[in-house]
Amino acid sequence: MIFTLIYILFAGLLLKSFHTRYISEKRKYFSFDDRRFTDDDYLKVQDLNIGRLEGIFLFIMLGVLLLALGVHLFIDPVLSVWLIGLFLAAMLLLSLIVDLKLHTVTYDRSHLVMAVIWFGVIAGIFIFLFARGTEDVDMVFEGTHASMLPDYIGYAYEEIERIEMVDAMPEIPFNHNVLGTLNQRHGSFSKGDTFFSLNIEDLGNEMIVVVRGDVHTYINDKNPAMTREWYDTLKENVE
Repeated sequence: MIFTLIYILFAGLLLKSFHTRYISEKRKYFSFDDRRFTDDDYLKVQDLNIGRLEGIFLFIMLGVLLLALGVHLFIDPVLSVWLIGLFLAAMLLLSLIVDLKLHTVTYDRSHLVMAVIWFGVIAGIFIFLFARGTEDVDMVFEGTHASMLPDYIGYAYEEIERIEMVDAMPEIPFNHNVLGTLNQRHGSFSKGDTFFSLNIEDLGNEMIVVVRGDVHTYINDKNPAMTREWYDTLKENVE
């Protein structure tokens, strides 16, 4: 449901921006409220070519959003998250540039403060996506259960119904809670009554499937030998 809402929201933002930029008679700019400027300042703002900049960013953002939707539907719904992040970054980058331009006219320090905030948010988006998409996975085996790091999720051996080694994970649906890179997948999603938890460091290697009722956990390490060691230890403790 979350991605359906995201695409609807972003499409609405684009439509509103197009309307403000090309149709509205009350406002000419969508990246800031131009109605608050005096006539003299407004003439100075017009010399900044912000309207042309907005037009360029509008079509860039439209292209990125359509590309994200296409990748989400036909290629990989996890990699499309990075394109959604790029869409947000483009929108915030426009705000950053506009605030810097407006500062040259108004000399209002609040524009500089906002520019710093936009830069921080842009950096935060990609830091978050990279950090959550490249988490290191480990397993710790104790007397009655195994714990999976970094979340310290415990699995009692007696609750485990089945353990398998597989070559691929299930297909991720449109709406999901999974982040990752070209090789990694971290997160979860549901299909029917089954809940899938992904903790995969390398999609090209075999992965362990731990089945506990309707919960299927996929896990592996970048090192295939380490994944095999986890599998053998789990089998030994479960059996």
